[in-house]
Amino acid sequence: MESGSAAKTGDFFYGWDLLYKTVQAEVDKKSDLLIALVHFLLTKHYNFRCVGIGDDKTLPEEEGSELLPDSWNDDDTKYSLRYVHDKMLYLLLGHITEDALLINLMDINTKKVSNICVEPETLVAAVKGGITTIMPTASEIVERYRRELLDPVFTGNSREVTTQTTTSPRPSGSDPDPLRIGEPRRGGSFIPGGFEPRPFGFPDIGRGDLDPLGRGGPGNLFSFPSRPNMGPGPLPRFDPFSPLNPNRPGQGGINPDHMRPPDWNPDYYM
Repeated sequence: MESGSAAKTGDFFYGWDLLYKTVQAEVDKKSDLLIALVHFLLTKHYNFRCVGIGDDKTLPEEEGSELLPDSWNDDDTKYSLRYVHDKMLYLLLGHITEDALLINLMDINTKKVSNICVEPETLVAAVKGGITTIMPTASEIVERYRRELLDPVFTGNSREVTTQTTTSPRPSGSDPDPLRIGEPRRGGSFIPGGFEPRPFGFPDIGRGDLDPLGRGGPGNLFSFPSRPNMGPGPLPRFDPFSPLNPNRPGQGGINPDHMRPPDWNPDYYM
């Protein structure tokens, strides 16, 4: 009586013998059997249908077949098989190297691509016989095919690293500004003909100097809005710092607006 694991293996590979009998006369190298195993997995367990050979990316009208097409292994260096699933086209490509077989599966619609590298000489014991004779570790190979070849493309479990970017929500009613620098301006902080103080009573003075696009409030060179006790209209523009001493009008003189260095002696530079 079969053990539980053997019974499961037999159930999973049910249908392999039928596929193998249709191609056994054509099999002449070990890599053929590894490609045939991928084909079996796609058609038997994923409901793919093969629509021929080649790498044409045009979706065909034909429904396809569970059989491998004619000339599928005629090339000694590569394999090119086309499949359809749910009206989506997939390409299965195999490249034979000196001691390995590199297999790619590509979803033509999403452009997702997966790959797996297998070693025919290690995994395939013979080219004739039952599945356990041909590939003693067939179950392990199938699991690798699932994990490395099919899941990243077909089920969407891609192993590619993605970066999620979180953005803070904008206030309702505000338009996105791709050139905005810094935090968003709060509405009403500066309006023509009036001034709304910032929190704690600090006005929005000097903010414009930090905005290279000139969309902030007034800068150090600014026009104050009119005040009730100063008459209509803004004050003239001015720089609050000046080298002239305002306490000595008409007499010139320098009013340095900086601190002198320690032990400074002006006669040292004369």
